[in-house]
Amino acid sequence: MPTLEPFVTPLKAGDPLTHANLTLVPLAGEEGHGPDYLLAAEALDAGLLTVTETSESGTVPELLATSTAETPILLLDGEELVGAKQNRILNTGVLLPPTSKTRIPVSCVEQGRWRHVAPDFKTGTVSPSRMRARKSRDVHCSLRACGRPQSDQAGVWDEVEAELGRLGAASPTMAMHDAIRQREGDLDAFLQGLAYPAEARGVFVAIGNRFAVVDVFDKAATLRKVWPRLVTGYALDALGRRRPEDAAFEPKGPQAVLEWLGQVACEPYPSPGLGEDWRFEADDLAGHALVADRACVALSAFPTDPAGRRSQPDGETDGPRIQPPSRRRRGR
Repeated sequence: MPTLEPFVTPLKAGDPLTHANLTLVPLAGEEGHGPDYLLAAEALDAGLLTVTETSESGTVPELLATSTAETPILLLDGEELVGAKQNRILNTGVLLPPTSKTRIPVSCVEQGRWRHVAPDFKTGTVSPSRMRARKSRDVHCSLRACGRPQSDQAGVWDEVEAELGRLGAASPTMAMHDAIRQREGDLDAFLQGLAYPAEARGVFVAIGNRFAVVDVFDKAATLRKVWPRLVTGYALDALGRRRPEDAAFEPKGPQAVLEWLGQVACEPYPSPGLGEDWRFEADDLAGHALVADRACVALSAFPTDPAGRRSQPDGETDGPRIQPPSRRRRGR
């Protein structure tokens, strides 16, 4: 099975950026030579992309993306789509072919609405990393079982409900987007305190002293454009996990995590769009990558809980400790 080594070896960790309990370590390195593409938000603003329900009646786990662009369009894993009959998030990253119609796999993040508020969707933020991590594991299980990138919808709703509770947000339709609106001031403070680090094309994220996620793109320009929406998702996690006893982050782990990430074996699956959806799972690391034209267009890796411990009432677990690669087994 392939590994991510060629894609992560060029990355080097820079100086950490910190605001409150959120630390971001920029990852920079030689860029890949992947496909040219537009981001979904750009294409929507330019009138080159529409995302709608699949029909008048609609179906929760799928939407229809119609592109009139002459270049591919990238939709991000966990990207929020707001509007139509109910808000959704992407189950996986999708690179839409030029001038195409593609059914894209999604999960609902607004349980209490099933009626049109708009004919189509606009992009919102990128969902919190803990929600993306749970969804990623469930999608991997579905791909293994039936070859379809489906989430555990009930699990996603549980995450939305927990997120609303942690953030003290009220929502009549149980919409994740309401939490973002109601904590806008707090989120703006994170955005102002964590400016995009020039030339970075990836980021290692820690909340308190705990590894939360690694996000990497093939181009620095991509990270620069999605930075505010990604940081909003990270900040939602940080706001929901702020505890007085949180230890300060010590930047010892990012390079070790990258080294381990490069060793984990991946399982390639067909993507709903261009390229392949690579999935990986090891004792303490799991995630996915969208690989197209021999480039890793987008990669996300999350810590796993090898003991299978459930979250505590405040949403915390003890979390795995990232060990040196020489002490680990290769990914299965």
